[in-house]
Amino acid sequence: MIKVVRIDHRLLHGQVIFAWTKSQGIERIIVIDNDAAGDDFKKMSLKLSEPADIKLSVFSVTQAKERMEKINKLKSNTMVIFGDVLQAGEIIPDLNGITEVNYGGVKNRPDTKRYSNAVFLNDEEVRSSQRLKEQGITLFMQQVPTSKRESLDALI
Repeated sequence: MIKVVRIDHRLLHGQVIFAWTKSQGIERIIVIDNDAAGDDFKKMSLKLSEPADIKLSVFSVTQAKERMEKINKLKSNTMVIFGDVLQAGEIIPDLNGITEVNYGGVKNRPDTKRYSNAVFLNDEEVRSSQRLKEQGITLFMQQVPTSKRESLDALI
């Protein structure tokens, strides 16, 4: 069962490993990111940061689409992490039962607008996010479970 969907360019890091997994009882993490899936060094780095009691899978968007039926049938408490808003926009509509998406970190780049201290979106990412919002998915920004949850819906 997918409990948390998060977009965070840092993928697997301290906030995810310690705060989110513990607060949500996460047993499995699925990272969906084309760059990480296509880079053996990045995959190895992610595997090294994997907590001992949590299963980790790293997929490209294509690999995730090929495994969608299996992903949607998972029984374990699962967190899905995307490194990119546009890649998330390709996959999230196919994930069963997703009602909200946590924007944890989208880095500042040229041509982006600031939505929080850690979330910066360009026009294409805003449009992708709006499509998720139009499907009834709540979009919010929150670094850790104990920090204030801010609505992204109201800003895009």
